[in-house]
Amino acid sequence: MLATVTVSVARAAPSDEAARLVFLLQYIGTDYPGAVEDGAVVNEFEYREMMDFAAAASEKLERLRPDLPPAVADRAVETVRVLARDVRERADPERVRASTEAIIPALVDAFDLKPVPRAVPDPARARALYRENCALCHGERGGGDGPRAAQLEPPPVAFTDRERMDRVAPYVFYNAITFGIDGTSMASFAEAFGDQERWDLAFFLWSFVAPDHDPRAAVGEMPLRDLATLSAEELAARIVNRSASDRAADGREEAILLVASLRARPRPVTDHAERLARVRRQLHQGIALMDGGELEEAAEVVTTAYLTDFEPLEPTLDRLDTSVRQRFEAGLVELRQALRRGDGRGAREVADRLLGTVRSAEDLFQERRPLSTTVFLVGFAVILVGGLALMIRRRA
Repeated sequence: MLATVTVSVARAAPSDEAARLVFLLQYIGTDYPGAVEDGAVVNEFEYREMMDFAAAASEKLERLRPDLPPAVADRAVETVRVLARDVRERADPERVRASTEAIIPALVDAFDLKPVPRAVPDPARARALYRENCALCHGERGGGDGPRAAQLEPPPVAFTDRERMDRVAPYVFYNAITFGIDGTSMASFAEAFGDQERWDLAFFLWSFVAPDHDPRAAVGEMPLRDLATLSAEELAARIVNRSASDRAADGREEAILLVASLRARPRPVTDHAERLARVRRQLHQGIALMDGGELEEAAEVVTTAYLTDFEPLEPTLDRLDTSVRQRFEAGLVELRQALRRGDGRGAREVADRLLGTVRSAEDLFQERRPLSTTVFLVGFAVILVGGLALMIRRRA
């Protein structure tokens, strides 16, 4: 029921304004640390910008409020109110960032925004676009030191700044390229570049901090949506957790560099990887709703995740390991029972176990890939040998 309401609302909503609102929140969350440190303003220009953007976000949200489901609208208004207060009071950057990250996914879903490229970004095309359009300000090597940089105030962003790049996601840069940034020399390129070209550039920017080696064998697949919307810090935590058993990455620093490489040299991912990534994301959203006491909404989100993305994978999962499918279904029943009786704490524990089951499903599909490749190669070899034998017999 909730999914139906969201879809109908999204069609009527002014998506361009909604995308601008999301970008304002993204920008505050990622750039506020450059304005305030330990309760003191360290960059007056950046701080005034944060104040202005917080006020602009509040105004946009008020205009968009009628287009949002009531529960999302109320939560968004409260979050932005607290955000503006925290910026005004020079709160800790992590607190400000947490506020923005708490509401952005709900706004993206409610307005049916597209925070992921339609196709895998093309590094070669992006490199040409960057040299022709961006290097003049940002520099050939992304250091913010292009020929025009000295004339600009504030100076262009340096994509070699690891601290910034670790806490931001390509979706933020995509929005910056699309809308430009008020009060800076960064103009909108929405008319100059197509949608996919903007995504190409947004991913390419990590080539300035990526190591030379290719990490794909080390971390396996990573869904394109996760690479587009989550920061390297968030993704690194996942890699480290998953690599505890298989030693795919040794520590946070290496994991962050692996994320940069995957963005600089992205590759397609399978349907099951994207589906399981969406299930995981909606489980996290459900947990956030449970923590906020919105138990009915949490049940809707988790149930929708199951019906939309987990259930279509069940036939394949049953062939690989029936127990994984059974654990998820049993956990879903247990979760709904806990939510119905108002046991938010118990429901959260079940949701955490469901996340573990999703990881088990991901591991099953990962184990399946080498086998599929081997079967293909063996089959190809058999056909090739058979064909050669037939040709030899014909010649004889």
